[in-house]
Amino acid sequence: MEGQEVLENGVVGNGVAAKSSFSSGELGGIFNGVKEGMNLGDDILQDFDLYWDDISGRLMVSRMVSDSVIKGMVGAVEQEAAEKVRAKEMEMAKLKEDIQFCVTEVNGVGRLGSYALSDKQESVRHFTFSGGFMENGEMMDTLIRLRGSVKEQFEKLKKDIYDVKEHHSLRRIGSSSELVGLSGILQENKSESWGQVDKTMNRLKMTVDSVFVWVDDTLRLSKSSVVELQKEKDLQGELENMVMQNLLRSFLEDFESKLWDQNTPLCNKQIDKLSEIAMIRADLDGIFRSLPSAELGNLTSHGSHDMDTFQNKVSRDHVTPPKSQEENGKIEDSSTDVPKNFETAQLKHLSKEDLVSYFNNMIIKMKRDHESILQAKTEELFTLKAEFLRLRERGSYVPHKKDKELDVLRKKIPEVLSKLDDILFVNEKCPSIPCKDENICNLKNRLESLLSENCRLRDSLAHKKNEVNVLSSQISDATEKMHKHSMAEMKMQKLIDNLNLAVQDVDIEASIREEVYKCFIRELREELYMQLHMAREFHEAIFKEAAVNSEGTSITEIGDSDCESLIMQEMFAVIYGEAVMDFERSFKELCGDFLRERDTRICLELQASQRENDFALEADEKFKLKEELVALKKLLEEKDRVATVVSTALEKERNQFDLVSQELNSLREQLTNQNNLASENSKELNLVKGQLVEASNQIEVFKEKANLLNQKLEQKVEELKEADDQRRMALALSEERQSNLLSLEAREKDLRTQMDAIKGTIHELSTMLAEFELKVAKRSNTNGLRLEHSQTQLKSLLKKANLLRKRALVCQQTLEKRSSDLQLAEAEVDLLGDQVDVLLGLLEKIYIALDHYSPILQHYPGVIEILKLIRRELSGEYTKAV
Repeated sequence: MEGQEVLENGVVGNGVAAKSSFSSGELGGIFNGVKEGMNLGDDILQDFDLYWDDISGRLMVSRMVSDSVIKGMVGAVEQEAAEKVRAKEMEMAKLKEDIQFCVTEVNGVGRLGSYALSDKQESVRHFTFSGGFMENGEMMDTLIRLRGSVKEQFEKLKKDIYDVKEHHSLRRIGSSSELVGLSGILQENKSESWGQVDKTMNRLKMTVDSVFVWVDDTLRLSKSSVVELQKEKDLQGELENMVMQNLLRSFLEDFESKLWDQNTPLCNKQIDKLSEIAMIRADLDGIFRSLPSAELGNLTSHGSHDMDTFQNKVSRDHVTPPKSQEENGKIEDSSTDVPKNFETAQLKHLSKEDLVSYFNNMIIKMKRDHESILQAKTEELFTLKAEFLRLRERGSYVPHKKDKELDVLRKKIPEVLSKLDDILFVNEKCPSIPCKDENICNLKNRLESLLSENCRLRDSLAHKKNEVNVLSSQISDATEKMHKHSMAEMKMQKLIDNLNLAVQDVDIEASIREEVYKCFIRELREELYMQLHMAREFHEAIFKEAAVNSEGTSITEIGDSDCESLIMQEMFAVIYGEAVMDFERSFKELCGDFLRERDTRICLELQASQRENDFALEADEKFKLKEELVALKKLLEEKDRVATVVSTALEKERNQFDLVSQELNSLREQLTNQNNLASENSKELNLVKGQLVEASNQIEVFKEKANLLNQKLEQKVEELKEADDQRRMALALSEERQSNLLSLEAREKDLRTQMDAIKGTIHELSTMLAEFELKVAKRSNTNGLRLEHSQTQLKSLLKKANLLRKRALVCQQTLEKRSSDLQLAEAEVDLLGDQVDVLLGLLEKIYIALDHYSPILQHYPGVIEILKLIRRELSGEYTKAV
């Protein structure tokens, strides 16, 4: 209402000034009217400033809404990043468990039963690593999808902002503003608000890009760390397998050597038993010869010759070990040669020291048993020889009455001798152990050759695996390069899009400015023409009135009027010249701005062309990298084929190794058969010994009878021959004792050599154990260092996770603050909308009042322009409401 009263007062004042005559105060009235019009224009400008402040507030609200939407997107991205961090923490926990299992596995290397468990755990660890790689791949895919969706959302937002800009610019151009100063102020406020919107969008885009880059870097680092850990796990598994294989091989070799050491006394026992059988046969042959019969001499001599030859052969075959056996020092023996109290289940849980002490006790026990058996046999032999000599000396004096009883003995003794010959003949037919040893040596040579080929194939397979790993690393590097190129391509595409948008904005602004400047120049020209026309009409009217009124005046008054008219013309000429100069200056400034904008547009076009060329070069490089990747894939396929060929060759070698092991098993079965034959022969020998005992009992009965019958005849002969018998007995006993001493010395030498060999093997075992302990200590130290390194890496990852959590909390707090600010802004927007409606009603009333006095205000162009501006704004609001 106050504005309306001011307008009415201005109109009344202007009307009074128009009705009053153009006296000396005419120019003062005109200037007062202009001042009042300027005050009215200031009020309207203030109203429009309020209006545009309201519009800028609404734009701020829209910007805050877009910020909230984008922050929601960022929150979603942060939630996904937090989920990925949780997944990574789970993976790190799994890796910790795997590292702890590796430590326990290294501590338990000495146990024999841990090999199957280590294989099982290897499979589990391989599964966890493959799961880790799959999770990394899925995370990368989700990251790429998120990046694409965010890019699409930003593009949509840019398009919406660009559409809003075009709509407002077209609306401003279509309204054909009549007031240049006001439109410039409004345009500056509008450009500042849109510039703030663009800045906030660019900052948000930069933050989202930095978040994506950071997440990508973390994923790459986790992937590289997982790959390094997998390589370390593979190397550790291979080393543990090698250690376990060497350990088992050493155990097997020790076990075979100890079995051979146990087998040699058994063979010696068998040889001793055969020598005892031969001696018993010799004794029987002597008894049979001592009997008064000359018909069986050839038979006994032949049997004794066979016995001597067999004894010599046995002593050659069994006492001296073969050369191949001495060179190898190891032989694989069957489980039947092991003692009865030998239990493999107990020995598996024993350590090396316990095994050595156990086998030493067994050797000492066997030596004691052997010595006791040998002492018993020597005592029996002395008794039998004494009885034999007695019988031999007394056999020539047996009377003829006892021939029938001796005939029975003559019939039984050849049967016993034939049985003993059969036993010796069967033992002679059996293949000797050295022959088997030669076969075993040949088989061992074949095994060594197969093992060497197997090692060579394993080395080649390891070399191929290394090549495959190198190729996989090259492929990973190529993929990383491709990813980097794709990222650079995306950045270049973003830059190109930004440059295109900037070029479009510059074009639109240049076109808008050209049109605005044209309108301004046209309006300014029209205003100048109108002012000149109005001045001419005003002067003509003044001159006419002066001519009418000056008919009765003097010449002096005409001169004064002429002076005033000349002064007015000069004033209008000065004003017009200044206006023309101002117009020329503004026109030059506009031309300079236009040239500068054209230069900037040309520079932007050149930069866009350079970016396009760089993009084309990067596309060519990307194509070349794709070709290299295809070539690397082909090489990888060829390496896989070579690996399959090598694996088939290894399977063939394994089949050959199985065949050789089957042959060894067959040889072991033959050795068991021989041992069974030896046990059967020992049983038959026991039977023969029983028969011999019976025969000796019968002989003693016959001797007693013969002694009772021939006591009288023998008394004198005994008296004569006692001295000779004693002398002979002493000589025989001395010879036997000497032979026994020699045999005992030889056995002691053999036992000493065996003990020296055993000591050497024990010393070698102790050195091997010390080396193994050193290796285990070094391995445990390296594993401890690796564990410490992994712990440091885990600490750094935990710190990063804590930082991410803190950032998420800060972002959540800021989001809550922004949401509260949005609610307050919405309330303020509602209040401002109500105020705008009130001001629009007031503006409509002012327009009605001014339109009512429009015929009077036609002489004031500024007021008419303000009316046109108000009409345009009201028509625009009306159309907007429609």
